Amino acid sequence: LYGMQKMSSDSFEVRALLLALVPKVDSCIEVIKAQHVGNALYGLQKMSSDSAEVCALLSAFVSRVVSCREALEAQHVGNALYGMKRMSSDSAEVCAMLSALAPKVQSCRQTLGAQHVGNGLYGMQKMSSDSPEVLAILLALAPKVESCREALSSQHIGNALYGMQKMSDDSPEVRAILSSLA
Repeated sequence: LYGMQKMSSDSFEVRALLLALVPKVDSCIEVIKAQHVGNALYGLQKMSSDSAEVCALLSAFVSRVVSCREALEAQHVGNALYGMKRMSSDSAEVCAMLSALAPKVQSCRQTLGAQHVGNGLYGMQKMSSDSPEVLAILLALAPKVESCREALSSQHIGNALYGMQKMSDDSPEVRAILSSLA
C-alpha cells in the first residue's frame, strides 16, 4: 500500500486493485509490525473514504492494526494519520480505524517531533470533533503534542490547524491540542 501514495481512488484501476487486496489482507497470517501500520495508511493518502473499495480495505485492515503487538514510533503515528487526510469521520470504516489506532497512538513511547505533530493533525482535516473516535485520537495525541520539545515552524502549526478545520473548541480534547500548540 505504501507504493500507492501517489495514486487516487478516483481511478477505476486503483479501486479494482484495492478490492483485489481485501481478501489478501483478510487471509494474511503474518503478524503486522508497527512500520507496516504507518506505511500502509500513509500509502492511502490520496484515497477517499467516499470509495467503497477504500472502505472495504480499511475494514479488512482494522483487525490487522489491532493485532499489531509493537508500539508505534513517532514516525508511524505521523504517517498513519497523515495517510487518512482524504478520509471522513462520517465513514464507519474510518471510525473503526481511528478506534484501532487510538490505543496505538497512546502507547507510543517516542516523543513526537514537529513534523510528526504537523503531519498527524493535518491528516485529520476531514474529521469532525463530533465523532467519539476522533476525540479518542485527539485525547491520545494531546500529551504527545504537549511533550514535543522541537520548535514547531509556521508550516507545522499551519498543517496542524488546517487539519483541525472541522473541529469545534466545544470539546476538551480539541482545547487540549490547541493549548499544546499554543
